[in-house]
Amino acid sequence: MSVKKATPSSRLAHLAAAVPFAVCLGALPAAAGAATFSMQGGYGRDNGHGLEKYEVAARWDDIVQWQLSSRLALSLDGEVNLANWRALSSRPSSQLTEFGVSPIFRLSYAGEYATPFVEASVGLRVLSHTEIADGHRMGSAFQFSDMVGVGIAFGKAQRLVIGYRFQHLSNAGIEQPNPGTNFSMGYVRYRF
Repeated sequence: MSVKKATPSSRLAHLAAAVPFAVCLGALPAAAGAATFSMQGGYGRDNGHGLEKYEVAARWDDIVQWQLSSRLALSLDGEVNLANWRALSSRPSSQLTEFGVSPIFRLSYAGEYATPFVEASVGLRVLSHTEIADGHRMGSAFQFSDMVGVGIAFGKAQRLVIGYRFQHLSNAGIEQPNPGTNFSMGYVRYRF
């Protein structure tokens, strides 16, 4: 087995990618005072690679909000995630842990008892391992997370939220192999 030696250009790429991660992580506590806090639980599957994941997230809604009309608003939210991936076909089960941080743009249309929304994000992830399932190997533990989603907030205070997300994780070609992982995810969130 050969060990791949890090080149100066790959070290520079990792450093350049880590800077936005550190900035986002550092900014979340400062923004938390002005935002609504919520907790989220979700489940997702990547049927192409035989993976499932369970995720919990802390979220700060409306860090910044732009009111586009009396009912339409664009918001910048922040999210910190912790997830466990599991290979469905491996015996014994192969698992890894994912940690991430994401700025999320959310476009919502406020109703009296329900507020539908769409959301999109490019976040940063770190994985505990670079291999899971039979042959699903990623070139680095550092990954980007692209996400688009839809959801709806319910009730007079809009505290309960359910939603769906499509999430793509890849290292953007920083290291090979870079097979990409695509999760279809459902989630429930509660705003405090």
